[in-house]
Amino acid sequence: MPLPLLETIAQSLNYGDLPETWRVPEIERFSPEKTLYDYQTDALRNAARALYLYYGKDECDYQLAEPPDSDERRRHALADRYGDVHLHPLSITQYENAADRRNLKENPVFRILSAFIPPQGETIPYRELVNRMCFWMATGSGKTLVMVKLVEYLHRLKEYGEIPPYNTLILAPSDHLLGQIRRTVEEFNRSGLNVELVPLRDSGKTRQRRLGDAATVYYHRSDNVADVQKEALVDYRHYENGGKWYVLLDEAHKGGKEDSKRQAYYAVMARAGFLFNFSATFTDPEDVLTTVEKYNLEAFIKNGHGKNIYLNEQEYAAFKNRRAEISHTERQRIVLKSLVTLAHVTRRVRELRRATGLETLYHLPLMLTLVNSVNTDVETERNDLWAFFQTLREIATGAIDDALFQESKAALAQEWTDPRLLFGEDGAGILGMDTDALTGLKLTDVREAVFRSRRKGALQLIRSKDHKELAFQMKNAAAPFALIRIGDTSKWRTSLLAGFEETGALQEESFFAGLERSPITILMGSRSFFESWDSTRPNVINFINIGGTDARKFVVQSVGRGVRIETFPNQRRRYAHLRDGKERDALQAYHDRVQPPETLFLFATNRAAAKSVLEGLESERTGTFERVGGFAPAPRPTIGGVDMPLLVPEYEETPGGAGCRAPFAMSRETGDRFRAWLDRTSDAVLAVRDGLSGTEIQGLREMAAGRNVQIVDGKDYASLPFLQRRLRAHLATTDRAARGVRELDERTDIVHFRQIRAQLDPGDMRDLRERIVAVSVGGVSEDEKRRLAGEFAAGKIGSAEFDRRMRGTSEQSFKTLKIKNLPKHYYVPVVMAEHGKADFIRHVVKEASEVRFLGRLERWLERNAPAWDAWMFSKIDEVLDTVHVPYYDTQSNEYRRFLPDFVFWMCKGDAYRIVFVDPKGTEHASAYRKIDGYRHLFEEHGRCKAFPYRASQVRVGLLMFNAASEVPAAYRRFWTDDPGRIFEDERPAFLLEGGPSERSVEKERRQP
Repeated sequence: MPLPLLETIAQSLNYGDLPETWRVPEIERFSPEKTLYDYQTDALRNAARALYLYYGKDECDYQLAEPPDSDERRRHALADRYGDVHLHPLSITQYENAADRRNLKENPVFRILSAFIPPQGETIPYRELVNRMCFWMATGSGKTLVMVKLVEYLHRLKEYGEIPPYNTLILAPSDHLLGQIRRTVEEFNRSGLNVELVPLRDSGKTRQRRLGDAATVYYHRSDNVADVQKEALVDYRHYENGGKWYVLLDEAHKGGKEDSKRQAYYAVMARAGFLFNFSATFTDPEDVLTTVEKYNLEAFIKNGHGKNIYLNEQEYAAFKNRRAEISHTERQRIVLKSLVTLAHVTRRVRELRRATGLETLYHLPLMLTLVNSVNTDVETERNDLWAFFQTLREIATGAIDDALFQESKAALAQEWTDPRLLFGEDGAGILGMDTDALTGLKLTDVREAVFRSRRKGALQLIRSKDHKELAFQMKNAAAPFALIRIGDTSKWRTSLLAGFEETGALQEESFFAGLERSPITILMGSRSFFESWDSTRPNVINFINIGGTDARKFVVQSVGRGVRIETFPNQRRRYAHLRDGKERDALQAYHDRVQPPETLFLFATNRAAAKSVLEGLESERTGTFERVGGFAPAPRPTIGGVDMPLLVPEYEETPGGAGCRAPFAMSRETGDRFRAWLDRTSDAVLAVRDGLSGTEIQGLREMAAGRNVQIVDGKDYASLPFLQRRLRAHLATTDRAARGVRELDERTDIVHFRQIRAQLDPGDMRDLRERIVAVSVGGVSEDEKRRLAGEFAAGKIGSAEFDRRMRGTSEQSFKTLKIKNLPKHYYVPVVMAEHGKADFIRHVVKEASEVRFLGRLERWLERNAPAWDAWMFSKIDEVLDTVHVPYYDTQSNEYRRFLPDFVFWMCKGDAYRIVFVDPKGTEHASAYRKIDGYRHLFEEHGRCKAFPYRASQVRVGLLMFNAASEVPAAYRRFWTDDPGRIFEDERPAFLLEGGPSERSVEKERRQP
């Protein structure tokens, strides 16, 4: 399966460096009661990065009045970021079957798309449909919250004039999901911005907006988008609006031939806008390639946001043949095993709460039983749910042999000795599932934990007012323990439960609606149970006769409902993944006993059903990026027995502000509109209505008169109120100054090597890790020794080569990677991608300019020795690291961070130098603005400032490692393609105004 390349492309940008208008407003806020989790905000940040690349960056920057071919230019620019090697097979041919290929023009998908998008020969290149992104997020991860927050973000971007002002459309495949979206929007609206959902059929109507409305969003059922207009169906051609839609799809991407046609409808409607696709499962290559956030079930669990998953190996075969007498005992045995598991987890939660004194620790465990059939039409067969319920009733009433109970416990104990955790990372076994606790569990303990009574007894029935729920309670207990929730319970009550004793009163409120605080421990239902409900309580799920073609989706969705966890209130991660805090500290002494409540136990009917479960879950294992590990800081050089300090600049805000020294960029048209608006507005109105101070009003009027304003073609602001906020912020912006230098903080400054992640199969990942370790220690792994011995025996390498490689190496190769132990680098080893081709790994040296620079540096060091007492250098990752140079970007009218690709540290006597090197330095305005920022901070009157640190004088330099041909004279001294310039210790060029040093010029003159 292809890699989710858009996620990688998007993360090449540092979110903090996006212009202010492109950052998601109050990114963590959702409603007064709810804030987003980190993985949800990560998804929004990635979406913002990708949209900025498409609509906001450089030549793709959207303008209010732009050429007609701008959309095509943007699509092709984004396609170029993927590379043709990835997009070539993703043409319309992927939608064809063998028969359709004989007559391509009759292919329905080709016919739909080619009516709106000109084909090239017999294909429509995927680059014409590349304006899309997918959110691959696990069931239960809160996709709908991300979707609604994205609606707000799109609205803000339209308001600011950063993207075209097209309408937004939400499509979902069922009324149920649309209802969930509507409820989520209602919750979100309590946070401030009001989102109004309007039926798609009303999109052409003139509407009277109510006071307070802010964002209109249209909606429709995705399966009712068609090529005909009927009562329930809408003809997409009546609504495609020139393709000017932002279309958000919720689980609307799957299906057969008809659904493929619908995918074409959606693509047509969004062809000039953008398509956003949300789902828990993606399988089509174009969906995976355009995934901007991959947080599927595996990632959800591995990152600690969900319970571990354990699949019980014992099959539930007895439930397949309910007539056979021999199956009766076996049915009791397997139901007992699931009840014993539930009781064990429940007791562990109670023990942990007592031991820590934390009554809110974890959840009240719950068993969920999902069956294939609940109908009562065939009396001889009854149904799956009835078979399970009857067995449960027998155990509650005491019709069970103690020997059978002991056998069930023994079977569980045997299975738990070597369990298999799906996606597990906490060890091979289920920690804390000790056999001693299991052996000591009595049947009375199970009854107390599950049935709410230590004594056996008859059951009573509690009916709900809406006829959807039946609750059951032991006659000798004070609260119900079991709940059946199906479409209609009337037939159950009148036939299967005829003569059953009832409590008398109808239950007014739904047990299910209050499940989180309910005494219910067993929940039973059918296939309709798998979506649109949220709970942290399930610890056991029974799948009874679940199979067929839709079993995979059903299982993945159901398990997604069961994996949620809340260790402490509002801390939804497993214990090992929690940040430090007083609650975590209280649980520290019991950390080896938390696994039971942090595990979801799955039981299935038979091996075929178990296989469906496994396939459903294994389909999620499409190569999540995993941390590679094996990288560590290198030993620092010593001077007089003391480690060389690694210093970085630190900055402070100072009065004066960018508003005083940097002009604010806007177009002439925007300036005219702003001046006219300000002329019509009195000072009193600005003070009272807008809350402006006298100083702010004066500053705005001076800017309206042209002072400190730079006219830039195309720099338009669509919203005058927003422009006013930006101008006020500009006037109030404080300046930046270099306060001095400090020691490198290993926790925050350069950390990317701890987050190097790769997407590989287990064998390749193991091989990569072994090679990294081998380079780190300078040795050879055992696997490498065996491989070399085999090559030598086969005559592929000679004895000299064999001896050399067996002694160890400072370099290893893996696929397109070079793994090197570079001398003096801050951490070892360094991973470089040859020719920049390494989509399977993140946060390594990939850019061709960076690889070229390191190659030039290595060759220079082979022939030269830097004239310093000690030196060291490091790669800087622009996404994860924080070492930077702040500069004021006159293009975006705000301070931004410049993160050069490398930093060098050198000391000699009392002289200490920090040199930033940026191989991607290019000869255009953005590089000049960065250099201006550097000079403002570190130079004075054309000479480098000195900052005291202990007995040293520290100076900071900057070099753009790139061949310079037409660089203005004022900037020429910052460009070089000679690594020796970095180490110049006598009058280095970048410390002086006026160009390279005489020694450097003479050296260049001597070189051929």
